Amino acid sequence: MIDWYKFNYRDYRDETFGMADAEDLAYRRLIDLYYANEGRLPTDKAVLERIVALDYDCIDPVLKTFFQRLPDRWAHERMDKDIARRKAQAEQARAAGKRGGRPRAVVV
Repeated sequence: MIDWYKFNYRDYRDETFGMADAEDLAYRRLIDLYYANEGRLPTDKAVLERIVALDYDCIDPVLKTFFQRLPDRWAHERMDKDIARRKAQAEQARAAGKRGGRPRAVVV
């Protein structure tokens, strides 16, 4: 699970400028949910309403604007790339840890 992600408020502001408040909130919650579930955003309307805690009328336009519907989930290309990059970094760190971590500095 990803515990944190970079949030570029200017990009977000530009993407959401002019949205209704409820849709803005839906998008932010969907982003958080997407990262928390590592890209597994369910397609079931009732499930999304429950976990986002908003009516599907607020969620649907956001999904159609920012996400792509796949057979088993809603996808977001940029976030998928970010998740894959973060997983690769975590694997590199895990491998380095098994080798003993970073080399110690040589003191002369």
